[in-house]
Amino acid sequence: GSSGSSGAESESFVLDFSQPSADYLDFRNRLQADHVCLENCVLKDKAIAGTVKVQNLAFEKTVKIRMTFDTWKSYTDFPCQYVKDTYAGSDRDTFSFDISLPEKIQSYERMEFAVYYECNGQTYWDSNRGKNYRIIRAELKSTQGMTKPHSGPDLG
Repeated sequence: GSSGSSGAESESFVLDFSQPSADYLDFRNRLQADHVCLENCVLKDKAIAGTVKVQNLAFEKTVKIRMTFDTWKSYTDFPCQYVKDTYAGSDRDTFSFDISLPEKIQSYERMEFAVYYECNGQTYWDSNRGKNYRIIRAELKSTQGMTKPHSGPDLG
């Protein structure tokens, strides 16, 4: 039985942002200001899934994830699905998305996305305050801020 996970490490990705709903007050403020906000997001094996909250401004609404896998040289709009709320009369709607990541992603390209919400002929954006929501390779994340300072006597 060969269940070797060799080479899989280089293809694992992590989210380069914290969950927006983790800070509830901030999340609520962003939702009120922008009418749309990513709620939370999780990376599965070769896919990214999550939910988006929007203010219920009108019955007809479209929510999409605008995603790039090559630093915005090209992008794809992935439609989000409406999630039926358990309790009625909420002034917010939940939309969910599940996006498969491409097989081969160039290591020098940036993967990031923003959310947009079309309603009443208007378009509202949540682009993580202009920075976009980034997905980076796990090894890039682990090297950030983990390097020990080379000060003091070398005890080796």
